[in-house]
Amino acid sequence: MRLLRPWLISILLIGHLAMSLPAQTPPPPAEGGLGDLLVAPTRVVFEGRKRSAELNLSNIGLTRATYRVSLVHMEMDAVGAFKELPFDPTTENLKSMFRFSPREVTLDPHESQTLRIQVRKPALLPVGEYRLHMTFRAVPPVSTTAPTPVQSAKGISIKLTPVYGIAIPLIVRHGETSARLSITEPVLDRADRVLRFHLNRSGNQSVYGDLKAILLPTTGEPEVLAEATGLAVYTPNLERIVVLPLRVTRPVPPGSRIRITYTLPLQDGGSLLAETTTLIP
Repeated sequence: MRLLRPWLISILLIGHLAMSLPAQTPPPPAEGGLGDLLVAPTRVVFEGRKRSAELNLSNIGLTRATYRVSLVHMEMDAVGAFKELPFDPTTENLKSMFRFSPREVTLDPHESQTLRIQVRKPALLPVGEYRLHMTFRAVPPVSTTAPTPVQSAKGISIKLTPVYGIAIPLIVRHGETSARLSITEPVLDRADRVLRFHLNRSGNQSVYGDLKAILLPTTGEPEVLAEATGLAVYTPNLERIVVLPLRVTRPVPPGSRIRITYTLPLQDGGSLLAETTTLIP
């Protein structure tokens, strides 16, 4: 099991409004345990004959916590940020493909529980890939005393109570699906110390893998310039603009080359999906 990485999994922060003390009063400490959920695996793909899966939910915090489980429709933009969208008639039908239990779980510190998911494909389902996200939102503890609104000179202040959660993709592939990848427009930004490029996708399948940029200097040994694991490009997106911070501290000498590779994760075989080499002026 591993904690969700910020680029594979989306972190949701939803503000619930409540009356509070005047703005100058510091807010009380946050309740523990709300953000201490560990979910494994961090993505589920149903393809071939696979029709069921299990998730392990673990409370790694120090307090008892309750999490509500639901399905949401999310889309990724060109830079990898997620946005939750309302269900439309098409995506609403996807919810009926997934059955899962339990829909709410309460875990004591260091306690774990299994969540089971089943997929039932409707008849005459068109070939392609279908995706929803499963969210686990923490349920704030119920306060035993109602907050008393205080009228200040500037009116009644508002307290934001954050509800923390995580989201993992549930992907169903039906029939023949495939994707083709390419890496284009690599640019080494020496001022910001980042490597920028485009990861292009085509086909009817999303992709998920690891990126690595190797510096090939004119003299000396190759070294890892930048890398990222668990990076996805979801359908229907055709590209993802990638910005990787440089790992090396010394200046990159002119005339060096950079080889960028995108591979499947090692647990999935680690095969090469895309590669490019560029000369640094």
